Amino acid sequence: MSQPGQVLTAVVGPLGFPITRDTLPAPDTVRWNARRKAELLLAIRAELISLREAVDLYRLSAEEIMGWSRLFERHGLEGLKTTKAQAYRQGRRRHPPTERDDRPVEIPAA
Repeated sequence: MSQPGQVLTAVVGPLGFPITRDTLPAPDTVRWNARRKAELLLAIRAELISLREAVDLYRLSAEEIMGWSRLFERHGLEGLKTTKAQAYRQGRRRHPPTERDDRPVEIPAA
């Protein structure tokens, strides 16, 4: 939260409204919808909050936040929707699994 005499910095959020440290999602947020994810990502990008602070405050992993960031960069707000993210992640796979992938591999004895 802001302190007396501290200059508040804001960034435009995904819906066009300003985001400040005071308007970030609550620390006890459990359900991360696309808007909340985008607000946190934009706040990190604008240095309203550091990645480390976000990890500690929201009990998220840095990898999870970075994954959101990659989806947001590639697909915008739509990419942060859970159903869309699953589709985008599946589309990222370069080679579909084949039957050969499931067979055991024989390793010759040395």
